[in-house]
Amino acid sequence: MAAPRIIRTVCDPNCHANPRCGIVAHVLNGRIDSIQAGRFPVEAYDRRVCAMGMARLEQQYHPERLRYPLQRVGARGEGKWQRLSWDRAFELLSERLHAIGDEHGSRSLAFFTGSGAAGVLTKGSVQRFAAAIGGTGYRAGGVDYGVPKGLEYTFGIPASTYFRPGGHEFADSVNSKLILLWGGNPADTRLVDFHFVLEAQRRGAKVICIDPNRSATAQHADQWISPRPGTDTALALALLSEIIANNLHDRNFLSRHTNAPFLVRRDNGQFLRNEASAYLAWDASRVRAFPCDEVTAPALTGEYRVKTSSGTIIDCVPAFQLLVELCANYRAEHAAEITSIPADIIRQLACNIANAKPAAIRIGYGVDRWYYADYCARAAANLAIATGNIGIPGGGISVHDGTYAAPLNLVPFRTPGGREAASLDVIGLMKAVEHGDPYPVRSLWLSASNMFNQTSANRRRVLREIVPKLELLVVVDQFMTDSAALADIVLPACSIFEKDDLIAGMFLQLQRQVVAPEGESKADLEIMTGLAERMGLGQYFDRQPDDYLRQMLDSNDPLLSGITLERLQREDAVMLNRPAAPYVGLADLRFKTASGRIEIYKEDLLKHSAELPYYREPIEASPDNPLHGKFPLTLLFSHSRHRIHSSFANLSKAKQREPEPLVEIHPQDAAKRGLAAGQMVRVYNQRGDVELKCRIDANLRPGVVVISEGTWVKDFAKGEPYSLTHEQVSATSDNYAFFDTLVEISAMSSDAE
Repeated sequence: MAAPRIIRTVCDPNCHANPRCGIVAHVLNGRIDSIQAGRFPVEAYDRRVCAMGMARLEQQYHPERLRYPLQRVGARGEGKWQRLSWDRAFELLSERLHAIGDEHGSRSLAFFTGSGAAGVLTKGSVQRFAAAIGGTGYRAGGVDYGVPKGLEYTFGIPASTYFRPGGHEFADSVNSKLILLWGGNPADTRLVDFHFVLEAQRRGAKVICIDPNRSATAQHADQWISPRPGTDTALALALLSEIIANNLHDRNFLSRHTNAPFLVRRDNGQFLRNEASAYLAWDASRVRAFPCDEVTAPALTGEYRVKTSSGTIIDCVPAFQLLVELCANYRAEHAAEITSIPADIIRQLACNIANAKPAAIRIGYGVDRWYYADYCARAAANLAIATGNIGIPGGGISVHDGTYAAPLNLVPFRTPGGREAASLDVIGLMKAVEHGDPYPVRSLWLSASNMFNQTSANRRRVLREIVPKLELLVVVDQFMTDSAALADIVLPACSIFEKDDLIAGMFLQLQRQVVAPEGESKADLEIMTGLAERMGLGQYFDRQPDDYLRQMLDSNDPLLSGITLERLQREDAVMLNRPAAPYVGLADLRFKTASGRIEIYKEDLLKHSAELPYYREPIEASPDNPLHGKFPLTLLFSHSRHRIHSSFANLSKAKQREPEPLVEIHPQDAAKRGLAAGQMVRVYNQRGDVELKCRIDANLRPGVVVISEGTWVKDFAKGEPYSLTHEQVSATSDNYAFFDTLVEISAMSSDAE
């Protein structure tokens, strides 16, 4: 028997693992016989892979793989399809795209690439085509964007980067004395990196988990703190209040690196500036205001009357004074009433954060999917700022983790011939389809995305009122997902084993074609190339994949020095030219804000009354909401450790571990409703409903119910939970508030199963 060929490739789902895990495929007679974890030249990342990565082999040969292009022949969503040749598919698509573009303008042709694949060619080729045709591409926003937006306001790092340049690698956890895991469950969702947190704990770091429910992460933690959902901003302000009241804040850091000393006018909330537009601060030693950079003893608190050059007297306070006044409203006793966390626990936690330097905050998406998520991020960031934990190993605030900004030269690939696509985020895209604002979108191309599953807020209304306005919906996928089932044309996509690509991260890794594509599946670049040729745009897709990869690697960035495609082909995974020590964001203490400093006070958010991170009750999931009497439970969506959103949800291994969707409920809430474990229940509110079995779990907080997100709609007995969510979006967050949702539960039957 011939020996198998052994080829290394990369698993690249939306798991945020850094680096993405390598996978070695053993190929025998043109078929993958087995897979195993891939090698890395750094021991901490060598031979690591999770159960989902190992499930890639089942995914590869799954009987429900899409293998041929399909055209809808019945009503949209009816499930009637006709097989097409690729030539016919390109012909139909060319005709429809030309016709829609001619009638509504080229920007009416939208192309969306989701997070289901991370390869630069896979994601970039669709954006390249959007630019070539003059259409609309995708920009970040709408989902997982609230926390990054809040951190953008504070540190100046664009939210589109999800704050990874400002965060710290998970490996930096071993340098921390205290780790605050806030609104995330990395023990389940970042399994391959969570061992760094456990190692820090073994070395003596205190690990604290803030989560309404006792998650797997909370069970590993030294302390679990359970706030009422949506009150995390009040908790952060209370912690900051205690730190300030006990003089545990770092005055030197605040004075030198933040806008805390900037004088703010009491009359209009704007910064006081001189004729040269310099920010003024009060110099306590010279007892007058000067440009902040000239002040030797900047005052952080107090009230001051400043005489301008015109002779006007203006009452001012340092920005930090305003933050102090805000925090004074959230002393531990008052915050305890809001959050339900005992005051003594708040006081002790504040003391621990201030005294355990370096202390790290790792904030997750559990606090992101709320209407006021950006306020929460700003308030939490102020804890790291006020204690001087920014830019130092073991400190910082991270959205899970951090890394160097992507050094690849991607712009030429995404802007062929200098053409650049218009762009919309998810929220803007839905507005453009429904209302024609800022322009009509009539065709939508989805790749590596299951948009109309769990990421559609108020899904029932979206399917009823928005999707029908699309004249053409194209889905490129490996399976007939719930989004693909709505499409007019479905195109079969290659798996990670069937295409060549490049996965960027702390290592650059080649994704290699291991076997021939199943059926007539094609890589996204090959699909866009074929369509471009049919539409007269072939000049923008006239190079080979390796040529594009060489172009991306051709950069003056020192991180890429000496890293060539040929070297990657020899070594498979090459670490960036970076220090061996774990990445620490903002280590240079330079900030791309208007002031060049960390901005704890945001003058340009005055128009939204959001200049400070005020606490505001959740927009829906609040006892103050009149709906609370009818729908008294807060619905949260957990992330499964057996799938990534909807990816892998159809695999037998995932279904063995989670045989059917469940709603989890606390015993106290179940007893009130006469619910028994395993009973079929109805979860509902004014927008929608879903029928599924309930599981009674004492690890939940009373008043909270949880459904694991990502389950395919067709797997629910009736209805689905994604229509329970609302579409209200804060003007400052650009983010759907999936968790800010009230529901009720009732029994479908008195018989437990």
